[in-house]
Amino acid sequence: MFKIVRKKQFSEKVFLFEIEAPLIAKSRKAGNFVIVRVDNKGERMPLTIADADTRKGTITLVVQEVGLSSIKLCRLNEGDFIADIVGPLGNPTHIENFGTVVCAGGGVGVAPMLPIVRALKAAGNRVLSVIAGRNRELIILEDEIRDSSDETIVMTDDGSYGEKGVVTLGIERFIKQEHIDKVFAIGPPVMMKFSCMLTQKYNIPTDVSLNTIMVDGTGMCGACRLTIGGKTKFVCIDGPEFDGALVDWDEMFRRMGTFRRVEQDELEHFEEHLAAVVDDNTENVAEEAYTASEEQNVGCPIETLTNRNEEWRKELRAAIKPKERAAIDRVVMPELEPEYRSTTRKEEVNTGLTKEMAMTEAKRCLDCAKPSCVEGCPVNIDIPSFIKNIERGEILAAAKVLKNTSALPAVCGRVCPQEKQCESRCVHLKMNGQAVAIGYLERFAADYERESGSMSLPDKVPANGMKVAVVGSGPAGLSFAGDMVKKGYEVHVFEALHEIGGVLKYGIPEFRLPNRIVDVEIDNLKKLGVEFHTDCIIGKTIQVEELEEDGFKGIFVASGAGLPNFMGIPGENSINIMSSNEYLTRVNLMDAADPTTDTPINIGKKVLVVGGGNTAMDSCRTAKRLGADVTIVYRRSEKEMPARLEEVKHAKEEGINFLTLHNPIKYEADENGAVCRAVLQVMELGEPDESGRRSPVAVEGKTVTLDVDQVIVAIGVSPNPLVPSSIQGLELGRKNTIAVNDGMQSSRHEIYAGGDIVRGGATVILAMGDGRRAAENMDRQLRNGK
Repeated sequence: MFKIVRKKQFSEKVFLFEIEAPLIAKSRKAGNFVIVRVDNKGERMPLTIADADTRKGTITLVVQEVGLSSIKLCRLNEGDFIADIVGPLGNPTHIENFGTVVCAGGGVGVAPMLPIVRALKAAGNRVLSVIAGRNRELIILEDEIRDSSDETIVMTDDGSYGEKGVVTLGIERFIKQEHIDKVFAIGPPVMMKFSCMLTQKYNIPTDVSLNTIMVDGTGMCGACRLTIGGKTKFVCIDGPEFDGALVDWDEMFRRMGTFRRVEQDELEHFEEHLAAVVDDNTENVAEEAYTASEEQNVGCPIETLTNRNEEWRKELRAAIKPKERAAIDRVVMPELEPEYRSTTRKEEVNTGLTKEMAMTEAKRCLDCAKPSCVEGCPVNIDIPSFIKNIERGEILAAAKVLKNTSALPAVCGRVCPQEKQCESRCVHLKMNGQAVAIGYLERFAADYERESGSMSLPDKVPANGMKVAVVGSGPAGLSFAGDMVKKGYEVHVFEALHEIGGVLKYGIPEFRLPNRIVDVEIDNLKKLGVEFHTDCIIGKTIQVEELEEDGFKGIFVASGAGLPNFMGIPGENSINIMSSNEYLTRVNLMDAADPTTDTPINIGKKVLVVGGGNTAMDSCRTAKRLGADVTIVYRRSEKEMPARLEEVKHAKEEGINFLTLHNPIKYEADENGAVCRAVLQVMELGEPDESGRRSPVAVEGKTVTLDVDQVIVAIGVSPNPLVPSSIQGLELGRKNTIAVNDGMQSSRHEIYAGGDIVRGGATVILAMGDGRRAAENMDRQLRNGK
């Protein structure tokens, strides 16, 4: 929570807030911005930092009431708290001694211009400032601008103060008065556009600061993308400042209006939004409770529960002959009916096994002496041991075995591709049978323990006095944190978003992985002693060097991949074309489909999802639940789809249209700039590519055109440069991933990395495997004092 220590009203709708945020105050520079979330129902709103006081630990924001979120913020008073502020974000203004510069600020754009004026003056520039507003009431920070400027012109549209006219008149006067080396312009987009049109006539380079639509502000969602110099750029990563002559202003105007209709609807229900704010700790989930009083062995040492030669284990093997075990049919996961589940966004599709079903399925396990299934598990769960404990009815003991190696058993049991990993190594497959349902059993044991109310914590060794830091709270970071805290380390996890969980929260829908399940796993880590810090970006809020100065002996970077991929085809920046990251973040993390929350979303009626992976399936099934007619388009055949077979099955059952061997080559927009049609190239399969899949080849002259009103692009992600670029001496690999050795150690011996930031894209369980391997090797290094 961030306390408001001062509030000042400039005009009817413009306010200044001074807010306690010491880490941001310390690290911010001219041009940086923050993402603000007013309350637990609020959207993530970008605001530029107008000033900072490192002594007081405060930052200053100037806010104009425009939409729902800004109005809610402006209603707060001194002593009130803001839920979340994260930053500083974006690249700082490039400051040097240019010579003579003009700084033009329009309306509330004067506030972010103030630190730039001060920095330019401190660098030795002659600073000429123009500040403008519609009337006198809207002229802000005039004294502060004058204090750092050599000359200042004030313009008002109505002539009520200063000189009558718009900001460009003031800029042109300075241009005619003397030689100008550079112009900076910040204000409403139309003001910046016309300022750039003016300065282009005089060949004066002009930088503008773009305040676009954002969700996360760190490059993950792609909502802020714009065409700059003919190329798509992410404003929060590549900007926010750009050469104004390169900006596609018309595209920006269109994209800024993406949610205009939705935002108007929200304002009409403003009081309902205020009433919807509730305590974040409120939980209204009721679960069936299991009775576990008859279980006797949960207190046994882990060695007793996992030793294959224990008497109880031998008796189990002898009780049923292997041939009889092999004859048992594999369990079928109970599911919600497709017609019903495709209308409910948060009810889990798979409803879970009963105890009887689980114990029967556990009997299928042959308890192999050399279990190849364990070799197929990236985190090396002792699979036979947890399954045999289920078979004898000791479910809590089974959960204990799982938690000995896995920090997230209830998560892995739901979203890991067991059919490609542990289950693919099951001996039953060699006998032409079906693999033991390891994933279903893992989920059952974890759920049973949680719902029994008898949750145990893994054993941990005494504290060793050493601190380690984790960057990112996704599966790799959580796995690493769990292992290191059990090894006696003081573990601190730093998360950029306002909630812990990373992709588990923003990327996976609740009908596959309910948030309450993730929260329980995180709570277990907290009980073990892991400390979590939200709204903190390593490389921005805190530098790696600061962590080391603060006594952290090792750092594990698990910041995820981040930047969404786009195809670079005509019309791709049209309104209502978004990345799967943005779409799922709005729906999952921000709960935008709930009318009581503030985050806007346009609900599509005819939705096209591009891609064939699990994220594409999550996107199309989410769109279906929001009422759309959904088509998924994939350039290869269904056989080559990388998505889990279960996800494909569920999508088909729910009425998703599959259009394989097609690929978008162009999007067409209506008069408002919103996508209305997709032109698809018909494809055929050629020779296999490097991955072993057959390469898609265009069928010359054959295209198909579909009417659509929303497109979700789910074709993968690229590593986010935000963290790696902030660490000096860090060797990067392919596509700016972090290069690591077999022990997950980077070129800087104290820094390890894993998950998407290393792999470029990974499953939950692969990321967790990276975390475990990094923990093992960092522990060895730190204990040996190297």
